[in-house]
Amino acid sequence: MIKGVQDSGYDSGRCFIHSLQRAIEESLKSQPEVLQMIAAARRIVTHFNHSGLAEQKLKSIQQELNLPNHQLVQDVRTRWNSTYYLMERLLEQKRAISLYITDHENLINLTHAQWELLEQCIKLLKPFEEITKITSSGISCISEVIPHAVTLLKYLGKAETAEKVPNLVTMRSSLHAELERRFSFDGKNKYLVATFLDPRFKTSFLGLVQAEKARQKILLEALKISCDESSSTDDDSSPIRKKRNLNENDRTMEIHDSFWNCFEEVATDNMRNANNEEDVERNTVVNELDFYLKTGRLDRKANPYKWWLANENQYPNLSKFAKVYLSSPGSSVYSERLFSEAGNIYDEKRNRLLPKNAEKLVFIHHNLPLINFKY
Repeated sequence: MIKGVQDSGYDSGRCFIHSLQRAIEESLKSQPEVLQMIAAARRIVTHFNHSGLAEQKLKSIQQELNLPNHQLVQDVRTRWNSTYYLMERLLEQKRAISLYITDHENLINLTHAQWELLEQCIKLLKPFEEITKITSSGISCISEVIPHAVTLLKYLGKAETAEKVPNLVTMRSSLHAELERRFSFDGKNKYLVATFLDPRFKTSFLGLVQAEKARQKILLEALKISCDESSSTDDDSSPIRKKRNLNENDRTMEIHDSFWNCFEEVATDNMRNANNEEDVERNTVVNELDFYLKTGRLDRKANPYKWWLANENQYPNLSKFAKVYLSSPGSSVYSERLFSEAGNIYDEKRNRLLPKNAEKLVFIHHNLPLINFKY
């Protein structure tokens, strides 16, 4: 997939959720007692999921203890948050499970130390679960990646967090190191510009150097667009379409030629008018940037797309970059969710469904919730 994206000439980014998954997996392996606790928890959940009698007995105990009538959750190892839900549900039903195990010698309960470790794991990983849900939603934006990573690092480094999870020192340190290693954005301008152009964040989560890089990237792109528009002689194809059809060397030469064309144009303009220090288009973008940064930030839960739609006339140049950079984050969650929808339609009792009918059913199943089932 990476090779195909590179050959096509498109820009790309790693899957944020997959990188988060790998970071959490490595941190769990760093503390053996955590792995032992999770293995013991899985054995308990498997016992109830494989036995209808055990599940019925657990329900009756839940009623006696006035506990929520919830089933235990079986985790899937390719989704770290399913392991989190397993631990969370197990802690919720701790009293019922412990009471059930007292009458069944073949099932081993968690020790007191393991229950305490399980509770601390839930406390430590709760923010990661919340961010995973936010990023997995259909309206998530790539501009949220840097703020989420920065916030998680700050959360792990706080003394208050360390006090809540005193038995997870190794895991917390490993998690902090993995996040720093996997989420370094210094050379990734698309993330910097996207965060810069999100009215909820702007430069709040960027360092001084990162903010300046994002600003310069926008100004450079504006200058290139201005030069391309003035020097273009082919009206039938846009510069973006041309760029996607070129190989790496040709794209490099295109940027090279475009840059020196700008150099010649600036030099010529300065010869004509010595007092003209900057291109008018550049001045316009600079003014928009300055005014944009002076306005207040939006609330974290606000919709940046609606904000740019409402302020498109006020920021005609910046809004063009917002449409390009404020894309969905690199994630396979949404496509896998669509595959699951198809899997629910194609089952053993409907294995002779025609492809065109299956496609229609997937389309309806996916899109009806978007219009609140009003048809």
